[in-house]
Parts: sequence; C-alpha cells; structure tokens
Amino acid sequence: MDFNRKTLDHLSKLSDEELTNLLAEQIRIKKANGTLDEVEKMVRVISPLLNHDQRQRLIKIIQSIQNQ
Repeated sequence: MDFNRKTLDHLSKLSDEELTNLLAEQIRIKKANGTLDEVEKMVRVISPLLNHDQRQRLIKIIQSIQNQ
C-alpha cells in the first residue's frame, strides 16, 4: 500500500471497522512476504490519523499476528 495524499484521504473516510480490517490485512500480507519492517513504516504513517481506540485495536492486531 502506497501512502500518498489520495490514499490518506480515503483512509480517513473509512469506518473504524473498515480501517482496522484493512490494516490487519496489510499486516498479514507483509508478514507473509517477509516484509514486516514495512509494517512499522505503515503504522508510523497511519497512526496520527487514528484515535486512541483505533490505535489500541491496531496494536492488538499487530501483536496477535506477530504471535501466529
């Protein structure tokens, strides 16, 4: 997923559940491809767009995927 202004505008319009699901899927793809270092970059870019609850959900998702 490339992060340009258009992508960030689109992400900001998603519901909490849609955003969480999208991020979880991206993380699973990155893990499967062996590019988990890109996940850190992705989270840094998206994190400021998230509210506290969304950020906490994202952290839980990342932790559960890393433990798989």
